[in-house]
Amino acid sequence: MLPETVQEAGASQRVGRSWPMPVALRRVLLLAPPLLLAGLEVLHPQPDETVQALMDASTWFAGFHVIQLALTGLVGLSVLLLADGFGRANAWATRLGVGVFLVFFSAYDAVAGIGTGLAMRNARDLSAVQQEGVFDVVRDWPAVGPPFALSIVGTLGWVAAVGALALAARRQGAPRREWILIGLAAVFLLGGHPFPQGTLAFGCFFVGALLHEWKAGGTRRSDRPRSFTADEAKAAR
Repeated sequence: MLPETVQEAGASQRVGRSWPMPVALRRVLLLAPPLLLAGLEVLHPQPDETVQALMDASTWFAGFHVIQLALTGLVGLSVLLLADGFGRANAWATRLGVGVFLVFFSAYDAVAGIGTGLAMRNARDLSAVQQEGVFDVVRDWPAVGPPFALSIVGTLGWVAAVGALALAARRQGAPRREWILIGLAAVFLLGGHPFPQGTLAFGCFFVGALLHEWKAGGTRRSDRPRSFTADEAKAAR
C-alpha cells in the first residue's frame, strides 16, 4: 500500500493506496474512460419515435451501446482509482455504489440499447405490420419501459459512489472546485446519460480527476529531496 499526503483541515494526513501501479498506467485508466465516454455521449443516437427512423438508426443504435457498455466498465474502474487517491477505495459506499452502477446500468444498456437496436435492425426484413409489432414492443424500453428501472437503480449506484467521493474530498480539504466538480458528476447523471447530461456528468468527473492528479503530481514533486550542487553544499556547512 503506497502512502500519499492529502490535506485535511489544514493538517497533513497520510492516505494509503490499495492499488499501487505505475503512474502513467494509473492516469490513463483514471482519465481516459470518462473523457471518452463524455465525448461518446455527444454522438448518442436520438432518432424520432417512428418505425422507419428507428430502423434507419438501428445499426448505430446497437453499435453505440456496445461501445458504451465497454466504457461503462472502465469508468467504474476510474471511480475506484480516484477513490483510491482519497483512501476510499475500500469504503462500503464506494464498493456498493460502483458495483450497483456496473451491474444495473450495464444491464439496462444491453437490453434498452443493444437489444432495441438489434430488434429493429432485424425487423427490416419483416412486413410493415410485423415491423409495427416489433416497434410497439421496444419503443418504450430506453425511456419509460420496464428496463428503465435498471437505469434508475444503476444511476443511484453512481450517485452513491461519486457523491460519497465528493464528500470525502471535501472533508480531506481538497480544493473547492475539485470536490464540486466530482459532486456535479453525481448530480448530472440523474438527468440521463445521453447528451447533454451524460457529457456533463462524465466531463465533470474527468476534470475533477484531472485536478486531483495535477495537485497530487505537484505534491509528489515537492516532497522529493532536493539535490544540491557542490557549491551549495559547501555554503550550507
